[in-house]
Amino acid sequence: MSRLLVQVISEVKDRIRSADRASLFLDFDGTLVPIANDPGKPQLDAETAATLKLLANQELLVTTIISGRAVEDLYRRIRLSGLIYAGNHGLEIFGRDLRFVEPLAWSRREQLESLFGDLGNALRGIAGVLLEHKGLTASVHYRLSAAADVPAIDAAVQAIVARNGALFRVNPGRKVFDIVPRTDWHKGAAVRWINRHLSERPALTIYLGDDASDEDAFSVLPDAVTVKVGDAAATCARYRLPDPAAVHEFLMWLANHESARLQRA
Repeated sequence: MSRLLVQVISEVKDRIRSADRASLFLDFDGTLVPIANDPGKPQLDAETAATLKLLANQELLVTTIISGRAVEDLYRRIRLSGLIYAGNHGLEIFGRDLRFVEPLAWSRREQLESLFGDLGNALRGIAGVLLEHKGLTASVHYRLSAAADVPAIDAAVQAIVARNGALFRVNPGRKVFDIVPRTDWHKGAAVRWINRHLSERPALTIYLGDDASDEDAFSVLPDAVTVKVGDAAATCARYRLPDPAAVHEFLMWLANHESARLQRA
């Protein structure tokens, strides 16, 4: 077990003893599964799916998968009941009798459709660009593009979104430009909404994520156990794990720990 993983487990073990319940948030790409060149490829492996199923069955722990993917896409890749699914960076939420869609994002679907068409026209001639329309947001993936083409991709995305600058903004991610509606909503707001609707009592919040959008949660959850997955770049998270394999190791420990806690209760 690595030193980084020991640090996370030690913190959670100390704090979970006195918590009435815990609320676990997990990003998908780069956290539960490795980043893939093609965003359509990632799938849970059998071991991770089995561990998530164990977590979904815990009484004192609620697990949310929170991702930039559309919520339907996210659910198709996991298909477990007992979880909460928060898609489009938390703009849409369902599971465990919760349902939410951010109203401003919903109202701007037609404008996003038009913007997406403009992106397709502007980027059609650049090899390796993958465009993804996700209903409430859109993404321009350039992981497969030549490094020399990235400035042109960036300039085209920025220029097209700037025409709709009052409605949308560009969020750079890991070799992706996410086009999201300008609202006060983000992953951190979604975490607080979910926790508030699960119980009036505060929960121990545990959040693991790898991308720039997860910083929106890290920065507004000062009392949470926050874990950046991946490299040691600047982050608001308190801890770090190197990769999805280490995340799975932590989740196995957490599932077994919670099962033992229930048996003792």
